[in-house]
Amino acid sequence: MFKKFLTTIILSMLVVSSVFAQPPTPPSENGYAPMPPTHRHGRQHHRHIHGIRGLEWINLTEEQINEINKIDYDYENKIREAEYRKRGIDYEFEFEREKADIDLKTIKDLINQRKDIEKEIDYLRIEKEVSIFNVLTAEQKEQINRIRYYR
Repeated sequence: MFKKFLTTIILSMLVVSSVFAQPPTPPSENGYAPMPPTHRHGRQHHRHIHGIRGLEWINLTEEQINEINKIDYDYENKIREAEYRKRGIDYEFEFEREKADIDLKTIKDLINQRKDIEKEIDYLRIEKEVSIFNVLTAEQKEQINRIRYYR
């Protein structure tokens, strides 16, 4: 019994000492540990623009950036609200399926409502992209198409 207890203590001391024996993380300029480069953090963009992929690589005016961010914000709120409604229908659907006496008409109606909301979300995403493209000049649209084609 004493031998097992002593062995357990020695092993736990080895584990703890190996953890504390690691070298400390190097200091950084901002006081936080440096983040390793990954596919998400490897490339830093010079501007924060939402909307369409590739917008950060073309020359946009400040007015265009503000208008694009406003369009993106408005449409993302509409999309989020539609997704919230879709989630509510999903909950209703699961509730109906849990019942002992399933009403097929209600199930079919919920499925159709969900499909309608999915169509609405798809249409809002396309409408958002078209609205953002309407802010761009012809040259900028050509640049976006080239960037999309080669990436």
